[in-house]
Amino acid sequence: MALPASSSRVVRTGLFEIDMGSGDVRKAGRRVPLQEQPFRVLATLLERPGEVITREELRAKIWPTDTFVAFDEGINTAIRKLRVAFGDSADNPRFVETLPRRGYRFIAPVASAATAELPVPPHGPTSELVLVNPASKAIGAAPVRPAWHRRWPIVLAVLAMLVFGVMVLEFKNRVRRTELAPIQSIVVLPLQNLSGDDKQEYFADGITDEITTDLAKLSGVRVISRTSAMQFKATRRTVPEIARELDVGAVVEGSVERSADRLRVRIQLIQASTDRHLWAKEYDRQVSDIFKLEADVAQDIARHIELRLTDRQRNSTQAIHHLDSKAFQDYLLGRQYWSLRTPETLGKAVEYFSRAIQEDPTDARSYAGLAQCYIVLPFYTGTLPSEAYQKARKVAASALALDDSLPEAHLAIAEVNLYQDWDFAGAEKEFRTTLALNPSYSTAHQWYGEFLTMMGRYPEAIQEIQSALALDPLSAIVHHQAAGTFIAAGQDDESAEQFREVQKLNPNFLSMYESRSWLFRIESKFLESIEDLQKSAPLWGADYERFLAEVNKLKPAYASGGRNGYFRQCLKVHQFYMRSHFYLARDYVELGDREAALAQLEQSYRNHDYEALWLLQDRELRPLRSDPRFQSLIRAVGLPQQ
Repeated sequence: MALPASSSRVVRTGLFEIDMGSGDVRKAGRRVPLQEQPFRVLATLLERPGEVITREELRAKIWPTDTFVAFDEGINTAIRKLRVAFGDSADNPRFVETLPRRGYRFIAPVASAATAELPVPPHGPTSELVLVNPASKAIGAAPVRPAWHRRWPIVLAVLAMLVFGVMVLEFKNRVRRTELAPIQSIVVLPLQNLSGDDKQEYFADGITDEITTDLAKLSGVRVISRTSAMQFKATRRTVPEIARELDVGAVVEGSVERSADRLRVRIQLIQASTDRHLWAKEYDRQVSDIFKLEADVAQDIARHIELRLTDRQRNSTQAIHHLDSKAFQDYLLGRQYWSLRTPETLGKAVEYFSRAIQEDPTDARSYAGLAQCYIVLPFYTGTLPSEAYQKARKVAASALALDDSLPEAHLAIAEVNLYQDWDFAGAEKEFRTTLALNPSYSTAHQWYGEFLTMMGRYPEAIQEIQSALALDPLSAIVHHQAAGTFIAAGQDDESAEQFREVQKLNPNFLSMYESRSWLFRIESKFLESIEDLQKSAPLWGADYERFLAEVNKLKPAYASGGRNGYFRQCLKVHQFYMRSHFYLARDYVELGDREAALAQLEQSYRNHDYEALWLLQDRELRPLRSDPRFQSLIRAVGLPQQ
């Protein structure tokens, strides 16, 4: 049924609210950026929700014949941006469905935010119709009222009963529609540790993580990542409250009880909108049979949310490998320390994954976990990238030799191809393989989005980072990555919004302040940039005091020397940066010293610094793009020409 047209009409769908008059789109009260053309497409689809709108209709309405623009490219771009704004997917649409060779339709439930008014009699409920008695001519004679006037209370009562009945019927229908609607998103809340030993907390968290990972391999359902789910550990918030914040249709909760080598896991599935228990089961197994337990839980949940599994998906959750219990314990400890991402905890993670491999050399997951540790070590420690990536490649290859369907191992290979080999085609192939194996792998969407940003493919990069945010909405790291992508794409307002989210989620996330200082610098907000650099100073560890001393000189340098004074002092600050040549090049560009900037970039390339991969997207380097020497560097790195 078509919705009534109105220039001021507000439409709601899911957590989104669309104001047709102002063109504003908001999600849970927060503004979602959407350009004019994608919004006009959205408005057209919302005029007839559930119905197919052909491409010809869209062309006629939004791209008139006198518009000199390639229609196919225009409509494809508009639909892509619309999906990015709604966190939607063409392969598994929740809002906009593409019907090949036909058109598009809006498939999510839609409701008007306007409140319908009851009809009012023409004269109003309190008006009176006065009749004059022809036999009486006296002025001021009492008016004679018709007999039906005394029936007004009855009429109003009947109307009220009818309206109430309609409302009750609509409510029941809405509940029934909700109950029948397929569940498209789910979160596994941290399982309770009922072992009577606080030291077993990591074990309960690890089982939670494993069940989440197995569910995430199933396409057709969006599975919230561990980072966001763990925010609700030991929470007192209700299931509907958690579901609203994470935008999910179902919640899995339960408990883990371990006694020696026996394991008892209780699982229950709850429908988020109604807080109704859909299913519950208890699993009593040996710890060595954990793979089979995980597979059974994933398939049972899939069956109860009416998710039809393909043969590949069914096989991906079936494992016959019996795990050594000590190896599994060390593997879970490795996962626990890996998730914390600090120099100290990454060292611990390497230690535990290595132990697990020694105890059970046939478990592919321990190799994959170790590979991922090596991938991020150069970003968090002084480990040489070439050394770390060589180790990552070796253990990831061992993982794939044991199980070539392991997404974590393919993702590690993708990162080695990218950062060590500068093999961009090989990297993209592995990113896509990873996401085919695990569509709900937030880190894979995040890292693929970073790759696409490096390649200058900003619409695709934003779509991937939006997918990562939908899967891990409470992750400071993912919001931080989103901010960087928006900076590269020139969407500074959106970047600032992402930085605010990071600060809200984790005020002590020091890398955020360092990254935001670059945004302020690009916007010529030098004082704000200096303040953020001061806050990031603890990142420099042993060099903290020396670094901070140079940063503190930026304000007086700016006061006395203006913009040039600021950038001359930046040269001294950036000497502290690891692989500093790329950062110094930015300063020289701002100072107008093209020769010095190109010399620094040339050195960064010769050193095989991974910062050289950002040559194409860095906004401060744009003045160099016309220089043949800069173009030669782009070709040498292998980045696409633009």
